[in-house]
This record gives sequence, C-alpha cells and structure tokens, in this order.
Amino acid sequence: MTARPSFRLPRPRPLDYVWAALLGFLVLLAPGTLYIDGAGSTVSNWAMFGWGLLYVLPLLWRRADPDLATLAVLPAHLVQLAVVNAPNAGNITVPLMMFTVAAYGRLRYRLWWLAFGGFTSLVAAADWTFGSAWERNTMGTGGEPVASLIAVSVVTFLGLASVVAASWALGAFVRARNEARAASQDAVTAQTLQHQQAILLAATQERQRLAREMHDVVAHSLAVIVVQADGGAYAASMDGDPAMRLATAEKALATIRSTASDALTETRRLVGVLRSDQGTELAPASGLGDIFGLVQGLADAGRDVRMQVTGDPALRRHLSPGLELAVFRIVQEALTNAVKHAGEDASVLVHLHHAQAELIVQVRDTGVGAGPTDGLGHGLVGMRERVSAFGGTLSAVDHPDGGFVVTARIPTPQGAMS
Repeated sequence: MTARPSFRLPRPRPLDYVWAALLGFLVLLAPGTLYIDGAGSTVSNWAMFGWGLLYVLPLLWRRADPDLATLAVLPAHLVQLAVVNAPNAGNITVPLMMFTVAAYGRLRYRLWWLAFGGFTSLVAAADWTFGSAWERNTMGTGGEPVASLIAVSVVTFLGLASVVAASWALGAFVRARNEARAASQDAVTAQTLQHQQAILLAATQERQRLAREMHDVVAHSLAVIVVQADGGAYAASMDGDPAMRLATAEKALATIRSTASDALTETRRLVGVLRSDQGTELAPASGLGDIFGLVQGLADAGRDVRMQVTGDPALRRHLSPGLELAVFRIVQEALTNAVKHAGEDASVLVHLHHAQAELIVQVRDTGVGAGPTDGLGHGLVGMRERVSAFGGTLSAVDHPDGGFVVTARIPTPQGAMS
C-alpha cells in the first residue's frame, strides 16, 4: 500500500513575519485603528481580535503560496463588508496581496485576481459611501443628496481601483525583473556548462590522440626490436666467419639501440605534453617523407619490405601536416601488424598513390592473413579514427591471393576544390 500524501503548508519567509507583525500591530494592538472613521460597533473585543487574525495570519504564507494566502484573507474583508461600512487598517492587505499574486503567484490566476480586485473596489466604494449614508440617516444625521453620494462613490472607486492596479503592476514589474535575472543566470550557467563540456571534450580527444601516438610509437619500436633481436640471435648461432657473425650481431644491436632511443625520445615528448600546462616545444611532425625510413629500417632488419610511389608526387604540396602525420601513423601501424602477424618469410609492399582527388595508401603483405582476433585492438581502431578525421575510408581485409591488405583512401584539399 502507498501512503496517502499529507497536505503541508509551505514554510513562511522571514520577511513575511515582518509584514504580519506590522499589520498585527496596526489591527490588533494599536488603539483606534480598527476603524479609521471611528464608527462604533457592537462586536465584542474577542470577536474583534479573531477578526483581526483573519487579516494577519495569511500574510505568513504570502510568498510561500501567494494564491492560497490571498484566498485565505478574503473572509476578513467579507466580514468587514457585512458588519461595518467603513475602511480599517486591515485593508492594507488588499494592495499588498495584489502585489504578491502578480509578483509570485501562479500565472494562470494573475488576471483573475486583478479583475477580482477591481470588483471588490467597486463593492467597497458603494458600501462605504451608501452604507455610511444609510447609517447616518437612521441616526437622523444624514440627508446627503444622491448625486453627491454617487460622485463620492465614483471617486472612492477610482481611488481604490488605482491602488489595486498600481500594486498589481508593481508586482508584475518585479516578476518580469526576477524572470529576466533568472534567465540571465540560466544563460550564464548554460554557457559555463557548455564551456566545461568543450574543455572536457577537448581533453578527451587529446588523450585519445596521445594514446594513439603512444601505441603507434611503442608498438612499432618493439616490433622492430623483436625482429632485430631475433636476427642477432640467429646470426650468433649460425655457422660461418666469426667476424661476419659479430658484425651482423653488432648491426642488430645498433638498430635496437637506435630504435629504442627514438621511441624513448618520442615517449618523453608525449609525456611532456601531458604534464605541461603551457605546451611543450614539439619536434616537426612526421610526414610522407619519413615513411621511407620506416621501410628502410625493417629492410635493414632483414625483412622483405618495399615501397612504391605512383601518381603525381607534386600533389603532396597540397597536403596538410596533420594529414601527412595521419598517413605516416597508418603505414607505421600496418607495418607493425605485418611484422607481428605475417610471418618472417612474408614480403610487404607499401604503395602510395597521389591522385588528383585523393591519396591512396596501401600496405599489403603475403603472410597468412588475419587471425580470428585481429582487428579488435587499438591499432586498427586508431587507423580508422585517423582516416575518418579527414573524411576518408579504411579497409583491412584478407587479400584474395593470400596475405592481408590495409587500404586507406583520404580526400585531398585539391580534390575537395575540384
């Protein structure tokens, strides 16, 4: 079973206590203020006290629930119209509540309260004018002309209606000002949140970029080191001239040292970017011209790796440094995968084709093809991200004649303009 919700009055605001105390003093404690015109009444003091509370208590919830507070103060005014024919200090609640409902009340009730305030002004003006005249006539002190009473009633109504309208208009102004201030604060908050999200997105993208860079550098370097270490071990165990075996081993060790040193330098550079708040002085980014170094390094390690460039190499001048770096990393990762998975006897061909509209990069090996878990690592994901960043496509599939082929097609700026 679900418990039935219980009704709870909202907590009053501190300023509402001040208004209630002030009006309570005027209505309940200050002598001679319950009736401004001094008209007498046969109502007992306790009844008068209870009547005054009807004016005061609703003010405690004036801003917490304006519509409920305004509705709660109505009985006091109805009693006033029924018992006496004169204004009293409690009538101060009329402009106060008109201001309150306009400033803090529910939007769908605001105009209804304004119309009701105008109607009660008309009723009060008629009651205070003609009711007082009737009392004076019954006491033998009346005799005012009807036209004079009508004129007084009209003037009284206009005065009361003006007070009601002015109070309501002031409340509407306060409401509009508060809404504009809230909208401005919301806009600032939204802008701040958007800025923070942009910073977070930029940081995430930068971390992903650095992760790809780190993966490419470390994976390729380790692959070369493994190949060189295998070559050195093989040279040490083979028969033949000791001097030649020593030279082969020394060459392998030198390549390992050079590759490890380059990888360490690149890793330090990337870590420096992560640590620095103001950026790090970076070395020139790798480009198409550095791909030959990758191929030559593997060839020196004893692998059958070749490079072929077709098309119009002069079109390279239209390529951005970022695009060249992306191509370099794609070739680097593809060569790393070929070294790890194709087998020692496989040959690898790196083919760059400079076309008018696109740059085609293809790395094909004659190895055993893709394994059942290939394509799930960060390398292939990183290659696809690099290609898609420039609006290109990438495929990594088994070749029909055997082996594995990675093909990237990247639109060039020259092609985009044509």
